[in-house]
Amino acid sequence: MPEGCPRAEFLSLTLEELEAVRLVDLLDLDQEEAAFYMGISRKALWNDLMNARNKIAAALVYGMGLRIEGGSFQLRGEEASKDGEELIRNQEVSLVERELQQLRSRIEYLSAKVTALKGTESEEFKEPIPPQESV
Repeated sequence: MPEGCPRAEFLSLTLEELEAVRLVDLLDLDQEEAAFYMGISRKALWNDLMNARNKIAAALVYGMGLRIEGGSFQLRGEEASKDGEELIRNQEVSLVERELQQLRSRIEYLSAKVTALKGTESEEFKEPIPPQESV
């Protein structure tokens, strides 16, 4: 809360909204990467991000406080229950495998682009078609 701000003048930011802002605005991930990391759809991430940005802007402009609370989330790591550890591990493996596939597709795209650029000395540049992502 800003100093001198009455307790009633605050906006609530959910943990999901805060995480969306952290990943996109602070860590500079694109929205697709951030959504992938959070395990949510791009639309859900976009909604959280826009809500958070609006609340943060309003708090700054109108001198209101921000309270971080609530949300629907599951902690990873030691706080997770023994029953949920295997599920979380499987989800993380799945997320890492998807990220690896995206990176492989990106490498293939960039390799084709480099090959095309090297061939432009004598012929007109034709940009390779970016890979289609499978979800």
